[in-house]
Amino acid sequence: MTRSLRVAIFLALKSIVKGNVGVIILTIFMLILVTMNLLFVPGLISGATVSMNAILIKTYSGDIIIEPEGDDNVISHADDLIASIESVDGVVAASARNNINAYITFEDERVSCVVTGIEPAREKAVFEVAECLIEGRYLDSRDRGQILLGVQLAGADLEDIELYSSSLRHVHAGDKVVVTYSNGPEKQYTAKGIFDTGFIQTDMQAFVTELEFNSVMPNMNNKASSIRVKLEDGADPEIVIERIASLRDGLDFQTWDETAGLVESMTDSFTLINQILNVVNYLVAGITVFIVTYVDVINRRRQIGIQRAIGIKSNSITISYLIRALFYAVVGLIIGILAFKYLIIPIEARHPFEFPFGPAYLTTRTAYTARMAFILLVVSLAAAFIPVWRVMRIKILDAIWG
Repeated sequence: MTRSLRVAIFLALKSIVKGNVGVIILTIFMLILVTMNLLFVPGLISGATVSMNAILIKTYSGDIIIEPEGDDNVISHADDLIASIESVDGVVAASARNNINAYITFEDERVSCVVTGIEPAREKAVFEVAECLIEGRYLDSRDRGQILLGVQLAGADLEDIELYSSSLRHVHAGDKVVVTYSNGPEKQYTAKGIFDTGFIQTDMQAFVTELEFNSVMPNMNNKASSIRVKLEDGADPEIVIERIASLRDGLDFQTWDETAGLVESMTDSFTLINQILNVVNYLVAGITVFIVTYVDVINRRRQIGIQRAIGIKSNSITISYLIRALFYAVVGLIIGILAFKYLIIPIEARHPFEFPFGPAYLTTRTAYTARMAFILLVVSLAAAFIPVWRVMRIKILDAIWG
């Protein structure tokens, strides 16, 4: 066996050294492209998922959402509860929210939405909406008659936004809008600011101060429809939920990922697309190695017959072709992985792909890269073995005579 392996290595090295340089380079180049493509799509999906999750947490849900349990509609004594929550280990800040359905009217346009009452200082400690203003200023705690509008509601003459046709279209900071609340009151507000977070569900929201909200819903003073909690980096949400649950009964908890139905659906679709593309890429790699090996063994069939006639075992010849396929795959993998990590990723980081939810940065995962490399090696070996095995089944004289 050792002698057969030495002979196989000798034949493989001779074939590579004296082989057609153009064919070798082209084969390796194809495998480099396949490797980079196998890394690119999952890297982009992973980066997009990270961006989606981050913008969801920072602008829409927070890390934990606390709501009343059962038939209760509100959390009472919200101020005391928030103070207790913020004393829990792992919690950065908490903010109470109250919601009411309403219509907003501007000129001839009218949209339905949910108006949310917030305490601006607490809200800024939990969310980053204040950093996403494209017009005007953020709310102050003492503001009355002021409203903060998402760009998908205001329109702001940005005709390229997703929901422009169903928005107020032309509202800018400083414009007057009329809000008709579902409980009856109708009030005129000044649009103090327009925000654009890039996350549609957030950009369809309207905010007023808690002080203003309580003037419309006086019975909601010191009460909350929900409380959003921001955690420290690395804090375990389940452990924090257990600690908060011990503070008071009658609370229901959700983590941010339990509210990410849309994001999860998009991620599942991306993953399916990635799996389909991976199958195509492995097929391309396999077909490339198969064609190169097939053409080579057909052109060298007589030579292979002579080698077998002088005593070189079929196993040695077969293994030599497998070694050559392994050489193509390993070189392609190494160059492809290094080029992706040290060339493609840095370039993309300077010019990231822009999605509706923000920029997505390419990433790599060691476990995925190792699995991808293993599968590509197996595919290359299998693709090289098939044509060689077919030629080895031909009788020696038939191979020599062609």
